[in-house]
Amino acid sequence: MNDRRGLSAIALLTLVACGSSQGKNPYLPTTGTGGTGGSGTTTPSGTVVVAFLSPPTPSDGSTLASNSDLPIGVTVDIVGGSDFVAAGSVKATITETGATAPAVTGQLVAASADIFNGTIGLGSLKLGSYTLTVAATSSGGAVGQASIGIVIDNGPAVSVSSPIAGKAYNGSLTVEFTADFGASGPSTASPNPSATVGGLPVQDLMVDSSPNAAPNSYRGTVTFDAYSPPLTGVQLLDVKATNANGVLTDVRVLFGIDNTGPTITLTTPTTGQVVGGVINISATITDDSGVFDSSVIAIIGDQNNAVFNLPLAPEGAGVYGVLFDTANLTRCVAPPATSLCLVFPTISFRASDTLGNQTVLGYDFSVDNVAPVADLDPPPIRDVRVGTNGYECSFAFDPLSVNRDVGDMPNDGCLVPQVFDLRARIEDDGNRASGLKVVPIAGIDPNNTSVYVLHDIGQPLVVDSDGDGNCDEINPLLVPTTDPPTMANQVLKIRLAGVPPAGTADFEPDKSLVGNSTCAQGSDATPPPLLCNFEQPTIAISYAGDEPAVWSVEPIDSFRCLGNQFDALANNIPEGWACIAIQTVDQVGNKGVSVPMRVYIQYDDAGGFCGLPPAGAGPPPTCTGTFTASSDPTVSGVAAVGACNARKFTGTDYCYLGDCPGP
Repeated sequence: MNDRRGLSAIALLTLVACGSSQGKNPYLPTTGTGGTGGSGTTTPSGTVVVAFLSPPTPSDGSTLASNSDLPIGVTVDIVGGSDFVAAGSVKATITETGATAPAVTGQLVAASADIFNGTIGLGSLKLGSYTLTVAATSSGGAVGQASIGIVIDNGPAVSVSSPIAGKAYNGSLTVEFTADFGASGPSTASPNPSATVGGLPVQDLMVDSSPNAAPNSYRGTVTFDAYSPPLTGVQLLDVKATNANGVLTDVRVLFGIDNTGPTITLTTPTTGQVVGGVINISATITDDSGVFDSSVIAIIGDQNNAVFNLPLAPEGAGVYGVLFDTANLTRCVAPPATSLCLVFPTISFRASDTLGNQTVLGYDFSVDNVAPVADLDPPPIRDVRVGTNGYECSFAFDPLSVNRDVGDMPNDGCLVPQVFDLRARIEDDGNRASGLKVVPIAGIDPNNTSVYVLHDIGQPLVVDSDGDGNCDEINPLLVPTTDPPTMANQVLKIRLAGVPPAGTADFEPDKSLVGNSTCAQGSDATPPPLLCNFEQPTIAISYAGDEPAVWSVEPIDSFRCLGNQFDALANNIPEGWACIAIQTVDQVGNKGVSVPMRVYIQYDDAGGFCGLPPAGAGPPPTCTGTFTASSDPTVSGVAAVGACNARKFTGTDYCYLGDCPGP
């Protein structure tokens, strides 16, 4: 027979060795003739007497819990004879009252010569009255037995409705359960029933007498912070009830306590990140009790709008997100406008779990919705250092050219030869504010920074596409090509690359600085060394902490340290007027274009640096205009030559150790 735990209730009998004189059983009488073939016999004798030992055996009439184990102990004696207990003959049976066949059978094993023990599982027995019988057989075949009555009782019926196993709770908990003691009624022990959480009794546990309560209902309250220390994490509710028969029912429920809100991680934008255009606002939000999806929002402050409340939708794997166009924030109008700009708005992520616990995570990020500045013909600048004379200024210099030799980087309106330098000063710009020490910028996108050369001057190269008077893009009707143009509507597009900052400016004494309130003249006795073998500026300036401010045609290497030259003939740009402009984009999508530079190309020019165009060349072309998009997607817009403004560097910038401020 298998008991309720799947263990065998039939124990192995420890046999008593023949001839033993231990206990009350005498030696087994000798038979035969000691090996001579004798034929002597033994007559069985004695009476088998079985008696229960209590403990371990319960007393007669005891009530036992169902699904429990019944321990049995007996003595077996052979009285008035010479027999001994037959091996394996001591067996126990449990028979339901009124039945003839036993419901459970088990075997007892010898603990000593006359004491036998065993255990029978009661798990297979239904409720009711039973007879426990232990029988033993002597070696001669005599049988003896003893019996007691037992009652099987499954104890009170206990059912817990609150807390729910595995569920988490916040703040406090109402414990609810039913305890039906049945016909026997409850034990007089107190408290009965009882309930504990965290090892302490549930507060105010009492019978639930409300009108809709189920019979035999009990309820009480557990306030988590009333414990010292307050309860948290996984906890155990232990409900005990004992009936008048002394049978105990013990029901245990594991539940959780969650007093904290969701965990918010992997947020975007990150702290201090510079953003612009359309951005993805997202966060990974998790909670053991479950995240309340509709509670997940991001809040962004603004000047014109009190706040932007942005619900974040679940995207799977705990990620919540939404797209947001930073153009909806108070826009920073490009200079020369002086209106206020947002620089460091605060974003606040908020989420609640299903229990109402909330988490708020807020920090600053940076906004850049101002386009970069590109200038093909910037004004001279001066470098500044701390020297013998205190703050010393260099000679003023053109950051793109020495403006001396044929083929140097031209200025607007110049006569240029077939091959000439082609570079620009390009710096990203950002949102401004009074008192701002560091302007957050996204940085130039090198994959979207190019020079455009147009030889058909009857159409604009850069245009105003939104009607605000500012040039904002290359004419959309032109077809950019990286091959030599062969059609009038094609414009040559050449990628530019940043020139690594290097070199120093000329800090020989500049007499024009005498009396200058900004800085003193330099103290070097000799001019600085050249960057490379050509007569070029001796310094490649930077900005914003060593970002390249000079961009040039590739390759840029140790031999061509400020970049390569542009060959008009090789690129099928004919002699005559040409328009040249820069379009650059920063890393968050703000696009800027330069003021176009007009040059007159004459392949065999011998007029020196920036000579005058020949007589009859006519005035320089406008190179700017407007573009009006069509509402019909199948019809191209209209571009017209006209005026538009583009940003450029103005005045004299003072750079410190080659790192220049913005425009």
